[in-house]
Amino acid sequence: MEKLLYFVLLVVGFAKAQTYRFIYEVNTKRDSTENVFTKDIFHLDINPDKILYYGRDLFISDSIKKLQLPNGFPAPKLNDFIVHEVNSQKYDRYEFLGWDIIKQESEPNQKWILLSEKKISQNLSLQKATTTFGGRNWIAWFTTEIPFQEGPHKFRGLPGLIVELADDKNNFSFELIKSESYSTTNQIDLLSRMLKKNLFLQDKEYLKYKLSYYNDPFAYLKNGRVDWSQTEEILLDNGIKLTKENLRSSTEIQKKLIKKYNNPLELDRIVHYP
Repeated sequence: MEKLLYFVLLVVGFAKAQTYRFIYEVNTKRDSTENVFTKDIFHLDINPDKILYYGRDLFISDSIKKLQLPNGFPAPKLNDFIVHEVNSQKYDRYEFLGWDIIKQESEPNQKWILLSEKKISQNLSLQKATTTFGGRNWIAWFTTEIPFQEGPHKFRGLPGLIVELADDKNNFSFELIKSESYSTTNQIDLLSRMLKKNLFLQDKEYLKYKLSYYNDPFAYLKNGRVDWSQTEEILLDNGIKLTKENLRSSTEIQKKLIKKYNNPLELDRIVHYP
């Protein structure tokens, strides 16, 4: 394999670059009791002012929308996304619930332990580090060859980019698989609009909102918000085809799925459903 980050050589020589994009493969065990993983692709965009972490589906949908096709564009998979200002400890996390975008703020405090163990992966020299964050123990491999103290999700603060990351119970893993650079800031218009239209909630409000959503996960489709005379079905992210006739039974299925797939990365912020 060619050096994954030939781009590393451009960090100095390509000083005019405005967006450095690092692409991660993310494997998630959504149900901690099953050995089944969901694979997603996420982007980490390092811009002059903001750092964005979001699902690739958002990027693809945004790119298609910019083509202004006559038949519209496909709806993206609604993964959460995270934003923080350059050199800031504060993170804004945005979560999709129904038709709402919930915003929460946090300042994660990660105390890294640098270990002497090193390895070569994809022609990059990596060093091992560990930390405890979100109620889980994490093992990271970072490289000083890429001088960004960033990583996926809310992980940052090591003396180089995080290339590999996993928790010690094998619930989550992240691996850098590609990088790109842009001479101008790469704008994600869909994200820009979402940043302006959201519902900010403190922790207690957030818990109340999540429990309310669990009790009636399709409330946002009621009260005339969907004209069922014009809509035969609504396809949900999990593949459920929602119709006016199966709304009640689908509600019970959705509640079971919410409880089943309740294995957040930040385990100390888990919502305990009744």
